[in-house]
Formats: sequence, structure tokens, C-alpha cells
Amino acid sequence: MRTRVLPALAAAALMAACGVQPTGVVEAGPGPSIRATTGPNVLGGLTLYFVSDGRVIPVTRPSEGFISPEGAITLLLKGPTEREAAQGLTTFVPPEVGRVEVYSGDPSSIVLPFSLRKLSDQAINQLICTAIAASTATGRTPRSQGVNVTSPDGEVYFQSCRAD
Repeated sequence: MRTRVLPALAAAALMAACGVQPTGVVEAGPGPSIRATTGPNVLGGLTLYFVSDGRVIPVTRPSEGFISPEGAITLLLKGPTEREAAQGLTTFVPPEVGRVEVYSGDPSSIVLPFSLRKLSDQAINQLICTAIAASTATGRTPRSQGVNVTSPDGEVYFQSCRAD
């Protein structure tokens, strides 16, 4: 008799389930996506940081081979491409900035040819994030997650990348 009771109980439990009623498909928008912006997984890509709606965001451009942090900042100084500008991207780094030097280290250093006070917070963040992304693309992750920014007036400013 015990052998008949167990299967009957199991069948009853399956039929009762947990009381959850079936529903139709619920639209929740696009699925999640993960976009690598630096490192060895972005082959042939260079990450520059531009501004969209007041926020500094990463933009990956195709590139061939390794581009140094100074090279990445040189491209940043040229501003967004026509296509990027059409998508609403802009830069707060003025093109007349001139030569910006980047020195590797832990932390890395960016040397500006003018006073740091001439740049907005977004412009400084664009420079820092672009330098960090280009440095990280080498595969060597520094212990320090920030960059020292120095200017001819002796001002030194340390900041990490603050981008969306």
C-alpha cells in the first residue's frame, strides 16, 4: 500500500504545482550587453572618451596596432569624427591644447603645456580616461587607478577615470 501512496502524492504535488499562473511574454527592453573598452579583448580598437549629454563616455574606434597614450590623446584633441558628432558626441578639450605628454608609471602622469585651471572637469576627465584606457590596452594594469596631471605652474592633480 505504501508503494501506491507515494506515487499518488507525487502526482498530486505535480498537478498542484506552486500556484503560479502562466503569463504571456512581458516586454522588458533589450537584453544586457557587456562592452569591453580596453584590454586584449578589444583587438584593433582604441578607446577615446568624449562627452554626450554632459557625461564622459567611452568610444571605441578601430585602429591598427598599438597606439601609445600620447597618440590616443593626440586623436582625442582632434575631436570626434563626423559620424561621432552626428551621434551627439563632442569634446570639452579645446583643440589648441597643444602637445600633452604622458609618462608611464604607477601612477601615470599627464603633463599639460598650460595651467590646469583652463580646463573644465569634463575635459580633464576626458584626458585622464583616454590615457588610462590607452595604458591599460598594453595588458599591464597599474596598481593605481588614477593619473597625476601636472601643469607648468607646478599644480599637481590626481584623479581616476570618472566615466559612464
